[in-house]
This record gives sequence, structure tokens and C-alpha cells, in this order.
Amino acid sequence: MVVSAAATFGALLASYSAFKPVRDALILDGDPDQIPWLFSATFVAILAIAPLWGALVKRGPRHVVPIAYHVFALCAFAFAAVIRANVSPVTVGRVFYVWSAVFSLFVVSVFWSLLADLLGPSSARRLYGPIAAGGTIGTIVGPALAKGLVGTIGVAGIVAVSGILLELAVIGVAFVKRTAVVDDAPVDPPVEGSALDGIRHVLGVPYLRTIVGYVLCTSCAATFIYLAQAHIVHDLLSDRTARLDYIATIELYVNIATLIVQLAIAGPLIGRFGPGLVLCVLPIVQVTGLTVLVGVPSLATLTVVLVVGRSATHGLTRPARELLFTVISREDKYRAKNVIDTVGYRLGDFGASWLGKGLAAAAGGALVAGVAVLGVGWIVLATLLGVGFRQRIKDSP
Repeated sequence: MVVSAAATFGALLASYSAFKPVRDALILDGDPDQIPWLFSATFVAILAIAPLWGALVKRGPRHVVPIAYHVFALCAFAFAAVIRANVSPVTVGRVFYVWSAVFSLFVVSVFWSLLADLLGPSSARRLYGPIAAGGTIGTIVGPALAKGLVGTIGVAGIVAVSGILLELAVIGVAFVKRTAVVDDAPVDPPVEGSALDGIRHVLGVPYLRTIVGYVLCTSCAATFIYLAQAHIVHDLLSDRTARLDYIATIELYVNIATLIVQLAIAGPLIGRFGPGLVLCVLPIVQVTGLTVLVGVPSLATLTVVLVVGRSATHGLTRPARELLFTVISREDKYRAKNVIDTVGYRLGDFGASWLGKGLAAAAGGALVAGVAVLGVGWIVLATLLGVGFRQRIKDSP
């Protein structure tokens, strides 16, 4: 099961990471100060999709996951055709940016929902590290494909390749379900409740509220760094090809570092200390990185901050955070988790993009001070999640 899950996650992240450098390079043809508006549009799109997903999972969620991937793949092929026809490049680029932001959260969230449904806490402790490593291999393959093929098949071809990779992930999902489900268990029992139960549970259950608080902090810090990255790359690299090459190179560095962390550190650390302590690592790394980046806004500094911060995010925090969802109800694994991973994360992007813009424009070290306060609250939430996870393990049958 672990091989098929790792390969499926690899195909998913290869699909996204193949066109991500192209997306980020194209959007910098315009004014980076307009990026908060794109985050706002993404948040609105997520708000529209969340209740729709909540309604769909009522009828056998394991069956709905591959259907959702088919829909995203069809969208990728449609974008490829429009981009190749050069229809309204600026408008299509902005729509594509918003769609890809939804894509990146949704397809990953529903995959981890499926795993949390199929695996218990003890199995997840053992398998989440290798499965996440499979995804990281995909994130290495994706940028490598973009760098190697964009000169031959163009941007539209890269987007079409992403659609093909997503269809391969659909095949992988079938293998995952076949190898993980116990023979005498229901094939795909329905998820009870209404489409809005996920939002109600996130607001009403303290454990879930704490998770969404941690996600909001994660999203805020990542958005602050992304805005700084956009301005630094826009100001120092005027050529689109140079931007694409730099961003794709950073993606490769990040993902190689993440793979090392996942294979050598994540499993033993999570197994020994549980998710709480591991979740405390990211606040320390991100707050330190943001502080240094504000003081020394160069490409060299940006490279170090991105590689260290994002490898910690994907190598340590992601497996630890996904482990938190193995001790909640099956309904919440599909409904509440998806709300947290999509609405919660994009709410953080939306708020942080405008807050970061305001703090950056303020006098003195307003941004650094704001980040320091964020870091303290972030660590408190990580600690509470560790305690809550252990308590739920203790109280489970």
C-alpha cells in the first residue's frame, strides 16, 4: 500500500509543481502589489467550492476523490488549449493563477483525507513519512520537466503534461483503495451530515479550532515570505526566462532538501516525540527567516530562507499535521479537514496578503514585530495540538 500511495502522491505533486514555476514567473510580468487581489479571488473561489465538496462526499467519498481529479485534469487540458491559442494572455494568466492555487490545496487535501480514512494512527505514524517522500520525488520531477521541456513544448505543453500526470494519479488512487481497505469493511460507506457540517465542526470542536489556528499561522508566514519573494525577484530579475529559471531552480533545491528531511528525520522524530514538538520547528524557522529576509533582501538570502523554510514545511510539518487528523471522526476527515486545508489556508493567505502589504509600508520594524507575535502564538498552538493528540489517543478504544 505504501508504494502505491507514495507513487500516487508523487504524481499529484509532479502535476502541480510542473506548472508552478511558469505560473509564478508569468504573474511577475505585472505589478507584484496586485498579488493580494489574486489571493482574494482565490479565497472567494475556495468558499464556493467547500460546500459543494461537503455535499458530494455524502455519497461515498472514496468514489468522489478520483472524479474530482478527473475534473481538475480536464481544466488543465482546457487551459493548455486556451494558452496555446494565446487568448487574452493577461486575463487567462490571472484566472490560471487562481485555479492553480485552488488546485494545489484541494487535490492534496482530498488525498490526505483518503489516507486518514484508510489508515489508523499507528499505521499513519509509520507510513506518512515514506508517502510524503514519494510526493517530494514528484516535486523534483515536476520542475525538472518544466525546465527540460518548456523550450520544446512551450507553456501550454507543460500544462497539458500536468493534466496527464493527474490522470496517472487517478489510477494510483484505485490501487491505494484496493490495497488499504480491509476485505470485510464497507467498500465506501457514506459520510453522514450536511454540506456545511465541516464548517460547523471546525468552529465547534476545540481540537479542530486549534488545528485551523495553526494552519492560519502557517499560511500567514508563507504569504509574508511569498510577497517578499515576489518583490525581490521582480526587482532583481527583469527577464521572464531568468525568473522562470530561478524559481524552478529554487523548487528543485527545496524539494531535494525536503526529501532528505523526510527520509532521514521526519519518521524517527515524529515516532519518538509525536506531532506536537515537530510542529514547533516551523514557527522558529519561519520567524527567523522572515526577520533575516527583511534585513537583507537579496537573492542569496531569499534562496536560503526558501530552502530551509519550505523543506521544514513539507518535510516535517506536513506529515506531523496530517497525523493530527487520524484521531478524528470519519466525517471530519472528509468535511472538516477539507475546510481547514482549503478555506482555512486561503483565509490566511487572504488576510496575510493585505496585512503584509500594510506592515511592509509602515515605518520601522512593524513587519518584524508582527512576525514575532505570530511566532509566539504559533508555538503555543503547536504545543496544544501535541497535548490534544496524545489525549485523543489515550481516550480512543
